[in-house]
Amino acid sequence: MVTSRRTAKDIMTFPVYTVRPTDPLEKVIDVICRYLVSGVPVVEEKERLIGLISERDILHAMYPGNVSIPGKPPGRRAARGLRNVSELLARDIMVTPVITAPPDSDFLRLASIMTLQKIRRIPIVEGETLVGIVSHGDVCRAIFGMRERPLSVCGEIPDA
Repeated sequence: MVTSRRTAKDIMTFPVYTVRPTDPLEKVIDVICRYLVSGVPVVEEKERLIGLISERDILHAMYPGNVSIPGKPPGRRAARGLRNVSELLARDIMVTPVITAPPDSDFLRLASIMTLQKIRRIPIVEGETLVGIVSHGDVCRAIFGMRERPLSVCGEIPDA
């Protein structure tokens, strides 16, 4: 395991796949699926971070109701609550404010914040400008000493 002091800058992913607030939700979904990420920052001009959209946010937009019994598949009645999201824009479902950190943040502190706040990623900013993102995966790779992100195709992790 890695014990040296490492910072967000050492482990963050960059460049970051982003979307604009006026992008249709279909584009957001395309970016998430195409690049195998679980969420994307929403930025304005000069990469100024203004929000964040996760897979969970998209699912909540599609089905804003709650299933009454956790773990039970929704029945017919619940399925009727499915919402057409084809006219929604990124700004309509993005989460604000966003928890961010500067590049010199200790990566273990970021892991603590993710755990306490129940979030899976923290955008790394200099001022208001997005410069990277740290995810659960980035933290795990840093803790366990993995240098590169494993490639996967269709959910399969390649042999080492």
